[in-house]
Formats: sequence, C-alpha cells, structure tokens
Amino acid sequence: MDSLKVIDLFSGAGGLSQGFRDAGFDVISAVEIDKNLSQTYRENFKKTKIFEEDITKVNSDDLLVNKSNVDVVVGGPPCQGFSMSGKRIRSNGIFLNDKRNKLFKEFVRVIKDLKPKIFLMENVPGILNIYQGKTKNQILSIFKSLGYNAKVKVLLAADFGVPQLRKRAFFIGNNLGIDPEFLFPPKINKEYVTVEEAIYDLPFTKSGQGEFKSKYDKKPITEYQKIMRRNAKLLFNHISTKHDDRVLKIMKMLKEGQGRNNLPKNLQTKSIHSGSYMRIVKNKPAYTITTRFDTPPVGRVTHPKADRALTAREAARLQSFPDDFIFLGKRTHIGIQIGNAVPPLLAYEIAKNLKKRLILKDKNKIPKHLSNYQPELRFS
Repeated sequence: MDSLKVIDLFSGAGGLSQGFRDAGFDVISAVEIDKNLSQTYRENFKKTKIFEEDITKVNSDDLLVNKSNVDVVVGGPPCQGFSMSGKRIRSNGIFLNDKRNKLFKEFVRVIKDLKPKIFLMENVPGILNIYQGKTKNQILSIFKSLGYNAKVKVLLAADFGVPQLRKRAFFIGNNLGIDPEFLFPPKINKEYVTVEEAIYDLPFTKSGQGEFKSKYDKKPITEYQKIMRRNAKLLFNHISTKHDDRVLKIMKMLKEGQGRNNLPKNLQTKSIHSGSYMRIVKNKPAYTITTRFDTPPVGRVTHPKADRALTAREAARLQSFPDDFIFLGKRTHIGIQIGNAVPPLLAYEIAKNLKKRLILKDKNKIPKHLSNYQPELRFS
C-alpha cells in the first residue's frame, strides 16, 4: 500500500507536519509565506515541496506533487476576524466578507479543488463561542456544502502526552461517510507528563549561557526524554536569554508557582499578564507556551530551578518537538515558530487515528475508545 499523503497549509515551522510524518504520512507539500518560518520548515522537511509565497497565488493542482492524489489537507489559517475581539461580525454571523478572513477562504478553496478524503483545520478555542456559536456553525455549514461531514472539538495537549496545558480547537471532516466523532483521537490513559520529566535531562544553563549546537551532559531517564532524544546526537537551540540585573533579582526571589503578586510592592511593576514573572512548577505540565517564552515579564516562563527564562530547546520540548528538529533564525522568529505551533505529539495522535480510519474497511465501526472510555480526574 502506498503511503498516505498530506498537504500542510499555513505550515509555520511544521508542528502538524511533524506529527503526521511521525504517524507514517508522506507530507508532499506545504505553504508558508513567512520566510522567517519557512527556513526552519525547509531545514526539517527536506523531502517536502514548500511554497514560500502568498497562498492566493498558489494553484491548488501545483500542491499535488507528481499529480498524485492527497488523502488529508491540514492547516491553521490565521483568522483575525474570528477572534473574541472581532466585534465587526454582523448579527447573522457572516464573517467571510471580513477581509481578515481571506486566508480561511483560501483553505476552503484548496479543499474544494483537491477534494481530500479528510481535512483538519485548527484554531483558537474561542472560535467556538464567537457570536453564541454562530461563527462555528457557519464554518461547519461551509464544509458541509462542499460534501464534508465535520465536527469541532477543543483538545487539551496534555491529554495526548504533551507536557503542556495547551488547548486548541480542531475542525475535522471527511467525505467518506464516516461519523466525524470517530476522527478524533482517544485520550492517552495515563498521568500527565510533567515539566521535570520533560526537560530535566537538559543542561542547567545560567542566564546568557548556551550555544546553538552543544552536547548533552546527562542521559535520558524518563520515557518522554527518550522519545524526544530518539534520533538526536547533538543538542541544538539550548541558549538562555541574558537577563539584566533587575530581572535576575526578581527571579531569585520567587519559588515554584510564585510570580509578580508574590513580590514586594516596590517590585510589582504594572503588567497585563496574570502570570508575569511566574516560576514554572516542575511536577505539573507547563502552562501554554507562547511566542515570548524567553521573556519573564510576560508569562509563566521562568525555569523551575534556574534563574532564567526557558531556552528555545526547553520550550520546544514542552511543545513536544523532538530534539533533532532544528530551529533557524533570529530569537524572536524562533519564538514565533515554537509558540504558534501545534504540538507534534498531539498532531501525531490525531494523525495516527486518521490513518486507522482511512485504512479500516468498516469505516463506521465504533472504536473501543468511544464505547468504553471513562474520563479521569486530572489537574485543573
């Protein structure tokens, strides 16, 4: 049997692509207009044809390498018009006329042109609640008009082996007559992976230390560490931001789980970020990794033990990028590459489930995880 083929639109650094590749899919092509992101994609997906241009100028047929068919199209079109602050949405819920959502229309265009068996579109969880759910319903209606039975769910990355309490919304649909409920993966039935289990085999660098390429100084201990290091010989991107004396003074005063509100009044600078300066708790998953994981004033990004923010490699670990995934570019660009990505392990669990569904003869056979799944009590 030929490998299943996937196309990644708005690929960024390649979180979705990594997960699908790990699940055995052939990522035949990708589109990413921002060369600050696509350079990392090219480095890590050398067999994938990448279009580094505006998707409006990409012909759908050109995405089919060697005129092959495509099984799955994935992507996370930037949809500023979907945001909770998008009050321009009219009372009828129509948003396609909003110019900010032209990229969603391009995603729809590719689905309409290429007719993949399955599509996956990810976005922020807030998309489900915009205008009392009318935006969500219209999106589902648009895909239904193209012949796709679809559903949307918010998935928590920690439920799928990622050491991070990150939530993302996934629209998944198919034109094969499969109940879309079956296209979502089962939760992994085990305890959450903690920050300590995820990153404590990495060198404990101090503020301003680290090299683009270095060596490990410890052996992997946990199963997660072994998974992350499976193909890596050297350590990349483990460089700490050099913090000024004032920031270092603040960090030294904080224990695990403490942040701005635990500081003396004279050091409680104004901040719109509730987790400002907060030190990560090692025995729980991390909070959502953002694009500014190296900047303590903007969130919960201070290392549990070291007096510094997370390095790019530590943030990548918490996002579940394997250690042989190399990030290129300036610090701010690498922050965007990591912080905006779909965690590869989450993508892998989705892709693995889709693969089973695509090759299953009785495509509407009820999976065991839906017939006997019992939810567990987890961290709040």
